[in-house]
Amino acid sequence: MKSCVVTENFACDPMKVWLYLTKPTLNNWCKDVSAYEESSDGMTATEKHTDGSETQITFTRKEKPRCLSCSFQRGKISGSFTALLLGGGDSTSVECTLDVNGLGLFAKPAKLLEAHFDMLHKTLGA
Repeated sequence: MKSCVVTENFACDPMKVWLYLTKPTLNNWCKDVSAYEESSDGMTATEKHTDGSETQITFTRKEKPRCLSCSFQRGKISGSFTALLLGGGDSTSVECTLDVNGLGLFAKPAKLLEAHFDMLHKTLGA
């Protein structure tokens, strides 16, 4: 298992960051997700990726807009993700923890998180 913790700051309200973290197809911010299907209670979801793969997500905690925690499975890769959103008004600090199994010896989960945050920064303009 590989683990990492990444902290990012955004110049916008936590609710806006929360919305994008929970809706990867919103304004096409997450370029590798082509479709997102959510259960009626919002606690399970399926991301369909542009390469044809799918990620199954089970949320264990959704405290709008402060905490998001889930486990996921994408092919042979599985793990857990937790995001804590701190701040208010026009400032949000997001601390994410990612634990991943099955990425291989040289994979870097921190780079995966940083790449997603770069996409989110570009989308939010923050």
